[in-house]
Amino acid sequence: MKRLLPLAVSALLSLTATSLAQATPAPLQNLPLSVETSDTLLTLTAAAIQKIYPAQSRPEAVFLTNDKKVTMGFEWRQASLKPAEVSGLVGQFPAVIKSQVPGLKTLTPKLVTIQGTPWAQFIYTLSGKNGDLRREMLITSAQGRMLILNVDSSVKDYTSNDQAVRTFVNGVKLN
Repeated sequence: MKRLLPLAVSALLSLTATSLAQATPAPLQNLPLSVETSDTLLTLTAAAIQKIYPAQSRPEAVFLTNDKKVTMGFEWRQASLKPAEVSGLVGQFPAVIKSQVPGLKTLTPKLVTIQGTPWAQFIYTLSGKNGDLRREMLITSAQGRMLILNVDSSVKDYTSNDQAVRTFVNGVKLN
């Protein structure tokens, strides 16, 4: 459950922004999906992802809002997940999140459909040093494996980037 906070990503990007992020998304190699992006998002390069994220929890692709305040990362795990099992996660994962996330304030689980595909969605807030943090985890089945989209930000920063994030999430299509 631990992921790099958007502020740390932002700090790193401010040091070497041109070498780590690009306005035009890199191909989503090794992921069974396509996303519609726009000029309101940046894409971390493979080198940046490798530099920022530890190997054991490294996402395959990471996108940022232009202000670098919201990160959206895809993880394609080896764990088996059949399409019919996605809806069951809505009832199962809240206990896991509650046990693994200290300072949890709110948690909203539900089943959503994106581009015709069911996703288990978990939106939660927790206390942070400079205000509440907002986390969103979307989980679905892709080629029989678990595909996760994590959206991380502060509550304040998410609010100012809500439209860009929702457009991105709603543009995710499994191949």
